[in-house]
This record gives sequence, C-alpha cells and structure tokens, in this order.
Amino acid sequence: MLRTLARSLAAILVLAVAAPASADEGEGFPQIVGTWTGTYLVAFAKSNPNHEKGLLRTEMELEITKLDGNLITATNRWRRIGDSEWIVEEAMGTFSLDDPTRFVLAEAGISGDDVSSGIFNGVYLDDVLLITYAGPGTGVAFAAQLVKKGADK
Repeated sequence: MLRTLARSLAAILVLAVAAPASADEGEGFPQIVGTWTGTYLVAFAKSNPNHEKGLLRTEMELEITKLDGNLITATNRWRRIGDSEWIVEEAMGTFSLDDPTRFVLAEAGISGDDVSSGIFNGVYLDDVLLITYAGPGTGVAFAAQLVKKGADK
C-alpha cells in the first residue's frame, strides 16, 4: 500500500513539473509587446475595387499593445508605399495553447477608406513575426515578415 501511494505521489510530482503552463498564468508565450514593421505585396480578388491596381507594395506597423496570458491586443496601421495616411485597424487574438509560437489575430477596421476585416495567422520565430493575412469579405491576401521596431537586426 505504501508502495502504491509512493508511486502515485511520484507520478503526480512528475506531471506537476512536466505540465505546460496554463494560459491564465501568461507563461510560456513569447513576449511580443511592441511595434513590428515590414513591407509586403497585397493581392486583390477581381471583386475588390482595388483589383485593377494590380499588386500593391504596402508597409505596416503592427503594434502589440497588451498580452494577457495567451490573449493578444493589437493595432494595425498600414498604407501603400508613397501614401501619407495610415489605415488603422484593431485586432484581438490568441496564442495557440498547443504551440506557443503560433497565434491568430482577428482584425476589424476603424479608420480609412480601405478598412477590412480579416484573419492574421502568425508564428514568432527567431525574433521575427511571420504572418499571412486573409480578408475573405474583401478578397485581400498577403504574407509579411515583420521585425520589431528598434531591434538590432
């Protein structure tokens, strides 16, 4: 009986040490708060009013403003290269619970003529955010590599 109790306690101790951190603790997720920048090409579906403009070179600033456990709060600012006005969109997202380097952000536009709603799928890899974006309602898609503003890279 003591042997069974000792084995049970040992198993509990192993599980307690080996168990991944919970989302509530905010541990185990990359600390990505800050502003991330990059340029990319945007593609438009034929139904999008920008389709005739072809592929457009664009720049963005994705500002991750808050991490609350696995939850991410962000503001996305983007503009076509050469434009002066930023289009501003808000986003909320989450890190994956089974792979803490992967995240998704759901975005909704708040200012500008070309605001859209869409989904960012991303991964944090070697101090870089690699993202793909799909805006199904407006037929917009792109992929970008973002680096942290002010980082020595």
